[in-house]
Amino acid sequence: MEKYTQISNFEEIQQKVVELCRKRSANGLRGLRSMFKAMDRNGNKTLSPIEFKYAMRDYGLTLSEIEVTQIVKHFDTNKDGQLSFDEFLRAIRGNLNQRR
Repeated sequence: MEKYTQISNFEEIQQKVVELCRKRSANGLRGLRSMFKAMDRNGNKTLSPIEFKYAMRDYGLTLSEIEVTQIVKHFDTNKDGQLSFDEFLRAIRGNLNQRR
């Protein structure tokens, strides 16, 4: 029987995922790239919702199907149902300021 994290709203889910990824990838961009590669189990350079769900579980955050769907939809800016590295990076690091 799987235990699900009780998270009441989307912002809390998003914050938990972002915090976890930032914590796990302490080496900045290089760390995020390594983390993304490890999450991409089939090697197609994108994360499916299933890959994302199991990666989060492996990192200690168990999310329900609904929570995974919400996060992937929010992070998936080109709406192809997958997370590219750029989408993942933007979601975790945030948007660059205008100077950058």
